[in-house]
Amino acid sequence: MSTDPLRTRRSSHWAIAALLTATLLQAGCGVLLLAGGAGTSAIAFATGELRVTENVPLETLHAATKTAVETLRYVNVEAILEEEGRIRWSATTAGGDPVDIRLIAKDDDQTDLRIRIGVFGNEARSRLVLEQIRQAL
Repeated sequence: MSTDPLRTRRSSHWAIAALLTATLLQAGCGVLLLAGGAGTSAIAFATGELRVTENVPLETLHAATKTAVETLRYVNVEAILEEEGRIRWSATTAGGDPVDIRLIAKDDDQTDLRIRIGVFGNEARSRLVLEQIRQAL
């Protein structure tokens, strides 16, 4: 009984595609969760990224992000001024997962904060970063 290598390869590709699709669906790739209360902005987690608008200036949120990243002991930390009003933090967790934090000034007293941990995003770990940033404010 001989096995056709091309057929085996196609089978493997379909299995990988099915597994990747199932993983993305379970990870909540298209999920949008909102939370918040009086005096706080809504927190959205969509497509692997945590998004929130903080009622603080960009510079204040930048300093709080620095404190949070140090507290969480991330490595390979780098803050890059992408353009006026936009700062991107890049780091790595102790486990090797990439950390991407973006700060985008909306106006003088409001800044959008976007957090992604890992390749596909991790809501729980992103919320931990948000909590550390808020504690540093």
